Amino acid sequence: MSRNVEGKKDFWRVLAALIFPPLGVFLQVGLGGAFWLNLLLTLLFYVPGSIHALWVIATTGPGGRKAGPEGTKDFWRLFLASFFPPVGVFLQVGLGGAFWVNLVLTLLFYLPGSLHAIWVITTRD
Repeated sequence: MSRNVEGKKDFWRVLAALIFPPLGVFLQVGLGGAFWLNLLLTLLFYVPGSIHALWVIATTGPGGRKAGPEGTKDFWRLFLASFFPPVGVFLQVGLGGAFWVNLVLTLLFYLPGSLHAIWVITTRD
């Protein structure tokens, strides 16, 4: 499967993980141990559940395979994009057009900047 198609699926998983973290984990790995751990974390504290969901999505590939060092980099990009969207985009694409668009979106409205950052990170190599 090409990165672009998988990236679009990852976008929706990440978005689901930020709204309701256990859903994002379920879409990535199913009803395994990671799902139940995430459900517990989310019920106790929402933010740790979100962080765990981002970790699972970024570091677990299709079929439950570990994504390796690139998955860890994706996690940090997504984590930073959750709080400072332009930083996540910068780490993904540098000071290109996507960075400047994201900076303007974030300065005008935080949510569109965050969504754009997640889109850029999940769909670009």
